[in-house]
Amino acid sequence: MKVSVSLLFAMLLASTIGCVMAATDDSQKNGAFFNVGHIDAAMKRFTRAPHPMNSSEQKKLAQDIKAGLVKHGWQVQLQKFKTKIPNLAHEKLGGKDKNVAPVREVEGENIVAISKGSERCLLLIGGHYDTKFYKDFTFVGANDGGSSTAALQELARVIQVHRQQDSTAKHAVKENGRFIDCSIGLVFFDGEEATLPEWADADRLLGITDNTHGSRAFAGSLVKQFEGITYQNLPVKAVVILDMIGHKNQNLFITTGSNPQLAQKLLGQKTTTKIFMANIAIEDDHLPFAQLGLPFLHIIDWTNLSEWHTPRDTLQIISNKNIADFGDMLVRFLKQKR
Repeated sequence: MKVSVSLLFAMLLASTIGCVMAATDDSQKNGAFFNVGHIDAAMKRFTRAPHPMNSSEQKKLAQDIKAGLVKHGWQVQLQKFKTKIPNLAHEKLGGKDKNVAPVREVEGENIVAISKGSERCLLLIGGHYDTKFYKDFTFVGANDGGSSTAALQELARVIQVHRQQDSTAKHAVKENGRFIDCSIGLVFFDGEEATLPEWADADRLLGITDNTHGSRAFAGSLVKQFEGITYQNLPVKAVVILDMIGHKNQNLFITTGSNPQLAQKLLGQKTTTKIFMANIAIEDDHLPFAQLGLPFLHIIDWTNLSEWHTPRDTLQIISNKNIADFGDMLVRFLKQKR
C-alpha cells in the first residue's frame, strides 16, 4: 500500500476507548470470542515461507485457507484471474535477458467465502494474503498480510458460532437489521503487493498497474443492478478492508474516505484496541470499491513502520491478543443495527 496524503495524526478523542466487556465463562466456552491459539496457528502457517502471487507456496496456502473455511461451513470458491506484472527476467528490471518482454501475464487466486444470512444483503470483509517479493532477503509478512489473514480465518469460525447461537436461542426476540443478518463475504485478495520495489514503479516504467490485482479483479466481478452493486445477486451494503492490524504496539487508523457512519458504529464498540479516525489517505485494496461508490471502512496500522517491507516483519513483532481483541470488536460491530 502507499500513503498519498501528508496529515497523519488527525484523530478523534480517545473517548471511544474503554474497557472490554467482561465475558462470562460460558461465553468463552462456547467459542463466541476470538481464540488466541487459533490465531497463533494461522500466523505460523502464513509465515512458514514467502508466498507472492502466482508462487507455488501461495497456491498451497490458498488450499489450506479454503479447507479451513469449508470446515467452518462457508461456501468457498477460488476466483482465478489473469493479470499483468513486470517481468523480472528482463534486463531493464534487474534480470539478465534483454530479449524477453518486460511485462508478463500471470494467474492470481482470490479466496471468496460466503456465509448466508437471513436478509437479502451482503457485507464484504477482506484483506490480502500474498507477501511482497524480495530477491535479496526472506520476507514472510507477519503483519503485512499475515495479521489480517489470520483475523479473517478466525472471524469465519466466530461468525458461524454467533449464527448458531441466534438460531438456537430460547425465549429470545428475533433480531434483524444487523450487519450479521446479511450474508457475509470474506475475501482473501491475491496480489495486493507490487512486484517492483515501489508501489508505482510499474506504472512509471511500464505503464501498467502492478498492485491491488486481486481486489481489482473481484471488484470487476461485481454487477450494477437497479438495487445497486451486487455480488451473486446480493446487494453489497458495505466493504471492510483490513491490513497490518497485528503489531504488538498496535495503533489502528480508519483512513480518509471511510464511511463516517460506519466508522462511528465501529468506534462505538467498547474495546481496548487503539483505533481512531485519521486524516490520511492510503492506496490499498479498498480503492476499487471506493471507485464503485460503495461505502467502506479501511483499517490499517500506519505508525509501526520500522519493520514494514523488511526482513523484520516476523512473528516477533506480532501480538495475537491484539488481533483477537480487535476481532471481538469487529464482531460486536457486526451485531449492531446497520
